[in-house]
Amino acid sequence: MPRHDWAWHPGYWRWAGGVYVWSPGVWVAAPMVPAGYPVVVAAPPPPPPPPPPRVERLSADALFAFDRGNIGDIRPRGLADIAQIAARLRSQPFGHVEVRGYTDRLGSDAYNIGLSQRRADAVKAILVQQGVPAEKIRAEGLGSRDPIVQCPDTNRDALIRCLQPNRRVEIVTYLRD
Repeated sequence: MPRHDWAWHPGYWRWAGGVYVWSPGVWVAAPMVPAGYPVVVAAPPPPPPPPPPRVERLSADALFAFDRGNIGDIRPRGLADIAQIAARLRSQPFGHVEVRGYTDRLGSDAYNIGLSQRRADAVKAILVQQGVPAEKIRAEGLGSRDPIVQCPDTNRDALIRCLQPNRRVEIVTYLRD
């Protein structure tokens, strides 16, 4: 007669001394499981997804004069904005930072890539001067990619004003690598 806290292990054939012999089944003590609950071994939960990166967009016109991008060209307001970001980065742990420089569509692709790279490098240099580890910062010039606004071709001054949001530097902070 079966018992509640016992389990039946059926018999089986096994090889012993050059012949097959029958091992009879036996009753064995079963693990204690509350009645009515199946035994389930749960897999560990997956790790949480990484937090989304923090994107801070600085207007290139606030940082630099039009068509400028060197470290000496950074305006005082831009320096103050970068200093605030550097202070925040120094005060909390983070994985790495990407500094992305952008231009508007005026000028050749090669010129815009160079200008956007100079802008990104200049902002990186200021972050490093402010105490952010250089090995955790990557600067990349993206030229006129990823425009924020599209503007019709009008007179040059109006077009330059219209395209202003596209001239920017983004500081993207990843909390984990």
